[in-house]
Amino acid sequence: MRGVVSAMQSYAEAPEDARRIIEPSSRTGEIGEAEAALKSMQTELTSVLRHKERLASLGSAVAKVSHDLRNILTSAQLFADRIEASDDPVVARMLPKLMNSISRAVHLCERTLAFGKAEEPPPALMLINLSAIVEDVVDAEQLATGMESVAFKAEVPPGMTLRADAEQLYRVLSNLVRNARQAIEATKSDGEVRIAATEDDTCWRIEVSDTGPGLPSRAREHLFTPFQGGVSKGGAGLGLAISAELARGHGGQLSLGRTGPDGTTFVVTLPKAVIEGDQVVT
Repeated sequence: MRGVVSAMQSYAEAPEDARRIIEPSSRTGEIGEAEAALKSMQTELTSVLRHKERLASLGSAVAKVSHDLRNILTSAQLFADRIEASDDPVVARMLPKLMNSISRAVHLCERTLAFGKAEEPPPALMLINLSAIVEDVVDAEQLATGMESVAFKAEVPPGMTLRADAEQLYRVLSNLVRNARQAIEATKSDGEVRIAATEDDTCWRIEVSDTGPGLPSRAREHLFTPFQGGVSKGGAGLGLAISAELARGHGGQLSLGRTGPDGTTFVVTLPKAVIEGDQVVT
């Protein structure tokens, strides 16, 4: 009986750990029956707990997708509204951007349905032109802003290429630029959002800076935690969590460069090294 009680106490400490499930002895009689019944109960309970964890992860995944899908479709709607109401020749330039926004939304939905899992799929790494992605992000945010006082400045070397998943990098930069734009709009003052890129022998570095009021202390404490690190009023705190996860999927990271009364800078770092098997190839 002492063995059964000890097994119950051990399991209670970490019921999600299958190693703590009792292994019935060869005893017969009531003790053996108790051990068998306890194993059956523990196995079922552990299975239920894992199922609940998967449901919680699925809920988190749905929230992530909903967050980015809402932003992407908002951009598409803004482009469509402009096209419908204007006969300006610039329509010809905006139409491809509209199609790109819609394609991103559809692609995001398709990947979610195909994988059916909480974590983001591995990035499809290839050499991409960074300027084109930054231009798409800036164009979308320029339409979204209701204030001409928010200026956007891109400092990306011409022809700069980096190894990344184009759609995932768009999501990262879109989240960061949107947060920066909203931070400035909240002050109702003039301001600037700056996207700058540099590289060295080991990595590519993208900085997104704003001249807003800086991050509140509460946001800094849980900056990359879903539903806790919201940087804007009414925000769910998902944008930074999603962006950080996508950066990690590239083997890189998203970090807070600085924040204060004169503004905030976030830094995306992507490694140049490629891992082939168990070897790192530069």
